[in-house]
Amino acid sequence: MPPTCFHHARVITGDGRTVVQDAGILVDADGLISAIGPRTALRVPAGARRVDLGGRTVMPTIINPHGHLGYLRDATVSKDNHSRANVLDHLHRLAYYGVSVFQPLGTDRDDVEITLRDTQRSGPPADPGLPSLFTAGTGLVAPTPGEINGGPYFATDVVHEVAVPAGARATVRALARKRPDAIKFWVDDRRGTRNKPAPEVYAAIIEEAHRLGFLAVARIFELDDAKGVLRAGVDGIAHMVRSPGPDAELIELLQGDTVFACTSMGIQRTAYDDSGWLDEPAVAETVSAAARAEVRARIAALSPADVAAAEASYAVLEEGLRAYVAGGVRVLLSADTGARTQFFGIAEHREVESMVRAGMPVLQAIRSATELPAEVLGLPDRGTLAPGKRADLLVLDADPRDDIAHTRAISAVYFAGRALDRARLRERWTDGT
Repeated sequence: MPPTCFHHARVITGDGRTVVQDAGILVDADGLISAIGPRTALRVPAGARRVDLGGRTVMPTIINPHGHLGYLRDATVSKDNHSRANVLDHLHRLAYYGVSVFQPLGTDRDDVEITLRDTQRSGPPADPGLPSLFTAGTGLVAPTPGEINGGPYFATDVVHEVAVPAGARATVRALARKRPDAIKFWVDDRRGTRNKPAPEVYAAIIEEAHRLGFLAVARIFELDDAKGVLRAGVDGIAHMVRSPGPDAELIELLQGDTVFACTSMGIQRTAYDDSGWLDEPAVAETVSAAARAEVRARIAALSPADVAAAEASYAVLEEGLRAYVAGGVRVLLSADTGARTQFFGIAEHREVESMVRAGMPVLQAIRSATELPAEVLGLPDRGTLAPGKRADLLVLDADPRDDIAHTRAISAVYFAGRALDRARLRERWTDGT
């Protein structure tokens, strides 16, 4: 590929503050950015290919560190849907919407994710149009005697049940042989119906993960559990705190560059939100009319009491996000994609929208979806548009600073400077309705 100059664009760099007007981006033959700045100041090498972006807005592609691959088909999430082919389909959907890195957390089945990830990292990719795959492999959960465990309902049979510290450490050591990108564990009683691991058990998980060189990530919902795992040294919490929401002590525990909090707001919002988003062209491009109708029917079937409860719960999440932002917490976009009706690619864009609607400044929300997750995943060449970084470009028809929903007004997607054939991908999913 010859050097390329993308020009006549507004560039949101992803660092949370910088926007370059009438900019140009020089990309070398290896797909790395060699220069970026005002178009008239760039020195374009002879023979470089020129791509006129027509005044559009460019931002970094999205990086999502929390989702679940392989289980969603149409509007149904089930272990019966899981296959390597479905995992690959989900990755292509993510790419279509400009998600260039994706990490499933703890629900790998039959080592599909681990195998695909290892193949990607073993040499030049067979399909350069796929997102870079990270995975936490299979996670850990407390057993509930006489009942299924408290893992995700679609993967209770693949997570590992641990009841005592010694067993937790042994399980982490066994998982470590496959070199996952993180160790995930659940501290969630599923609204009082399942057991949670005792503090000494999750402390053992965290200590063993760190001893072996892995990040430890906890799924929590309750305030005391969040504080407990943070005091035990966890690296990140994969959901926001539900009622009563975060307090000053939690904010203090979350401060600094060694811990992070994921958002996972949009999955809660769907329960009460207006279903008009299902009619957006960007959604219809990859989700069938039948699947959209099924989701709409589920929303319509909710009782007024259920809707009111969901709305009140979501208000707590919004207030919590505002507290995180005010407290300087390192917040990462997390769409919990692939669970419930969190459609691949769409969920990421709706999550950014949820963050902004809650009061997070637009450029800061974009940074939470780009630069910050790249840092947590250890990707120094991703997350921002700057010299030396990979040219992973999300080209938008409108400026998301005017309306955050414009992140899904996608004109083009580039991975390492190469255009994704979105029209060809779209043919796989479009049903003409």
